[in-house]
Amino acid sequence: MRTIQAIASILIVALGLLHCAFTFVNFHGLSFDAAWFIGTGFAIILAGFVNIAMLRDGGKDTVIWTMALITNVVFLAGFLIAAYMMRQPQVFLGAILFAVTTIYSFIIDPK
Repeated sequence: MRTIQAIASILIVALGLLHCAFTFVNFHGLSFDAAWFIGTGFAIILAGFVNIAMLRDGGKDTVIWTMALITNVVFLAGFLIAAYMMRQPQVFLGAILFAVTTIYSFIIDPK
């Protein structure tokens, strides 16, 4: 179980890095939209890091667990809304990854 959550968390970080990299493909120069786009990529990366922190803790610290759960639910909702509007593969991948981490947030590892 932990392995699936770890893989999903690492893929979330990778998705965020890819999102940041595409800023320079989608936007030519610095603009408000480009800053918003790269900021969203960094938010996705940080969401992956929160999940990795929860994995390391095993869900024992309620503050880390609560932050991870809220992060996962908010990002899952965001990706589901984006999937309704955009219908692009990376958005569906994000929704699946955050669905996995949200579900596995409820499985506490006693290690």
